[in-house]
Amino acid sequence: MEVFLYLFIHYAAPVLLLLYFLLHKFNSSIGLIVTTLLSISTVFFLYLWGQWAIVGSLYIKYVMIAVILFFIYLFVVKNRSITSSKGTMRLFLKIRVALTLLISVLVIFVCVKILTEVDSYELEAVDLEFPLKGSEFYVSSGGGSKLVNNHFKDYPNSQQYAIDINKLSGAKFISKKILSRNNEDHYVFSDTVYCPCKGVIEKIKEGVEDNRQSSMNVSNKDGTGNYISLKCDTTFVKMYHLKKGSILVSEGEKVRLGFPLALVGNSGFSQEPHLHIQASIYTEDSTSVGVPMRFNGKILSRNDTYKN
Repeated sequence: MEVFLYLFIHYAAPVLLLLYFLLHKFNSSIGLIVTTLLSISTVFFLYLWGQWAIVGSLYIKYVMIAVILFFIYLFVVKNRSITSSKGTMRLFLKIRVALTLLISVLVIFVCVKILTEVDSYELEAVDLEFPLKGSEFYVSSGGGSKLVNNHFKDYPNSQQYAIDINKLSGAKFISKKILSRNNEDHYVFSDTVYCPCKGVIEKIKEGVEDNRQSSMNVSNKDGTGNYISLKCDTTFVKMYHLKKGSILVSEGEKVRLGFPLALVGNSGFSQEPHLHIQASIYTEDSTSVGVPMRFNGKILSRNDTYKN
């Protein structure tokens, strides 16, 4: 059911809007305008929010721009076919237009929040080396807003600015099959995780099985999966969902920048193989607070790519 909903939101929603636009005969300019506004704002929201590399190829994201342009073209064509009417608008039509306008305004508001908050950070970023090498990588979750970052909360927490990283193929897919349940189909699975900063291994966790068939049937204590916590000066960097049996370091060990640490896995609360990385500091009251991470001068957000 979850897969169906995911595909419906990404693909069926814009298709249904297009079909409605193509088949519906508009009798008033106001009805055409508000429907166009809703259609364009919805598709633009999908462009910003959609995790296109997960449900297909990242290139599909740019198809949304073509869809928006097509809606504009249809608006012009439909507007020419509307004949002016001196009659008053029926009550039902007035209600439908009002509701459509209200929904459009809400969608536009969400789009504005994504654009203004995705790179909004209250704390100073920490500079790290990217933990994966040799390809192009995709950020499926990340940024300064809970609209685009699954880890973001309304209260300070250690995962506040965490990002989830997947690996892209040449065609911008993250796996050989769309929404594949097979770990080996995901290009990032078993990739080497490298040390992002010079420091000391504070803590590790091992022994959590990698999920199969997208199962997350694990206990709360194993929710992070196999992980490494690394102390770099006053910053704590943690990497979750590592592959079982792949951790190459031990607690208390000093590690240098770029040292191999483990392999990417799918352990803990994880629906597909990926690397979760977060950085945090302790405040004066001993609260662990997440801080943004900057890789080669860039803070990564949802749908960003990184190549090294």
